[in-house]
Amino acid sequence: MMPRERKSIDYFLLAGFVTVAEARRLQVTPAHRSVARDLWDNLLVHLCAYSLGEAGPRSGLVELEMFGRAIERERAVRVQELNDKVGRHVIAVAENVTRESREQARSDMLLPLGAPSSGSWQAAINVFSRVIISRAVDGLIHPVFASQTLCRWPIPEPSNQPDVPGIHMIVSAKQLLDSWKDERGRRDVIEQQMMDTFRAGTWP
Repeated sequence: MMPRERKSIDYFLLAGFVTVAEARRLQVTPAHRSVARDLWDNLLVHLCAYSLGEAGPRSGLVELEMFGRAIERERAVRVQELNDKVGRHVIAVAENVTRESREQARSDMLLPLGAPSSGSWQAAINVFSRVIISRAVDGLIHPVFASQTLCRWPIPEPSNQPDVPGIHMIVSAKQLLDSWKDERGRRDVIEQQMMDTFRAGTWP
């Protein structure tokens, strides 16, 4: 379980949104969990932080360079585990990273994955939201925790454009999570609505 999910469980329990039995149901322990997948999801979140104003300009750069070295050491394993459009892009960028090219590589990583966007902030919010919701779609986290993670993210007023995919996803997740908290009898239906929304907004 990722630290964010543990914090969400604690919060739901303490706030009275779930019982202990309900909290157990929300915990996902997939047999197909991939160490490589966790690693590159975390890497993408770290790389988003600077553009989103949540970290300094060097955020994620060391991790990006180290990830490139990890690909060199076990290339066959990485290629096998990250064998989809997003994974292939991550590998293609990371395997050519040097200390001198790290900042450019961050942009090279995020801008294509965050399209459509009008700049680095929009690209980063799109990537961040897609990382979180794809983990729910792929059964790695419960959709309620994906919604909770998205709802915590601040959207600066000048950037609050609902046609941006990441912002649209955050707004939708907040509405669904609020309904989930308020309507105990409809939680199964609302969780399915979360999943349908996430499937429609994951990686293009």
